[in-house]
Amino acid sequence: MRSTDPVHSSHQPPSLHHDPLTARTVVVAPGRAERPNELEGAAVRCPFCAGNESLTPPAILRAPLSPAEPWRARIVPNRFPIAIDGIAPPPEAGVLAGRPRPAHGVHDVVIESPAHVRSILDIAPTDWREVWELCRQRLAMLAARDDIAWATVFKNSGAKAGASLEHVHSQLVGLDFVPPLVVAELAAAACAVDPFGDLLRLAKAEDRIVAEAGDLVALVPPAPRQPFETWILPRLAEGSFHATNRDRVAGVADLTQSLIARLDSILPGASYNWWLHQLPHAHAGSHAAIPVNWHWHLEILPRINGLAGFELGAGCHITTMTPGESAQRLRER
Repeated sequence: MRSTDPVHSSHQPPSLHHDPLTARTVVVAPGRAERPNELEGAAVRCPFCAGNESLTPPAILRAPLSPAEPWRARIVPNRFPIAIDGIAPPPEAGVLAGRPRPAHGVHDVVIESPAHVRSILDIAPTDWREVWELCRQRLAMLAARDDIAWATVFKNSGAKAGASLEHVHSQLVGLDFVPPLVVAELAAAACAVDPFGDLLRLAKAEDRIVAEAGDLVALVPPAPRQPFETWILPRLAEGSFHATNRDRVAGVADLTQSLIARLDSILPGASYNWWLHQLPHAHAGSHAAIPVNWHWHLEILPRINGLAGFELGAGCHITTMTPGESAQRLRER
């Protein structure tokens, strides 16, 4: 169907649809059908390259801060958002009822380099640390807003991971509700006394720790969905990434480059996603049980095996490698 078809018109704002039977929430965002897709062969003048700033909205944040200096990283509003800032949320914004409603929130793009590079491995480590500090600052800005209940930063790298432009970038989303997956994760963690302490102790006992940076640990989780899935988390409880210190921000930057370099040495050019899980914002209300010893964490998922009927129908993933083997192979790189 053509993007000019009214069904896919960008004039229709994104909306939230919730299925109470399955606890599934879907964002219907017709405008995203109009995104240019460079990875499918479309000819695109890259909006993220230095010199093409007029193709994006003005920057919300940039590094360095001074506009007199060339930028090394920028955060700009997404031209094809899944949520729109300025749409008034309903009074029950935190409660997903069965009826569709406007998708209120924030959707940004994190442009991670002025050069047209495809991999985070092409970014200097000091510049890559700046990118993560910009993300932390933007997440802190969203946490201060009464209308945003939860926020995340995520990356789609490669066609199999859902990327449409090859220029290295991430995305940042703030929502006026806490997503069902996060609610379920919080509820499960609330049932344990020290869920992340147990996760770290078991990873050490089973030799699933891949790398460390300061008090941050990169490990293969006990039930990885794909070979070489890894998580990054602090050893000490800390609920929100936006509240962390500069040493941990730098540690996340260093570990993400290290882990992607290891993955790339095993499977050159592999697609992957990552996403940040942190607590709902303090003003978000009682959307979920809040565990006492919660740790924010970044989940990195290589897109090696496709999802088929059993995974989609049962919610159980099938992988071809044990957690211990994934950790060993990553450590050897």
